[in-house]
Amino acid sequence: MYVKVRVDDEKCIGCKLCIFACPDPNVLWYTDNKKISVNEARCKGCGLCVANCPKNALSID
Repeated sequence: MYVKVRVDDEKCIGCKLCIFACPDPNVLWYTDNKKISVNEARCKGCGLCVANCPKNALSID
């Protein structure tokens, strides 16, 4: 299943809670600009990253 996870860089505070919540360690990572990036091709669409973001910076399309 192909899922589009969007990251709102304005809301993202780089807390990494979404990374820790994700069951696949290759989907989310912390970038040089201290924000989250997503490998959408590997995302299974479980929504754990979205549910664990304290700033609602992630959403699934």
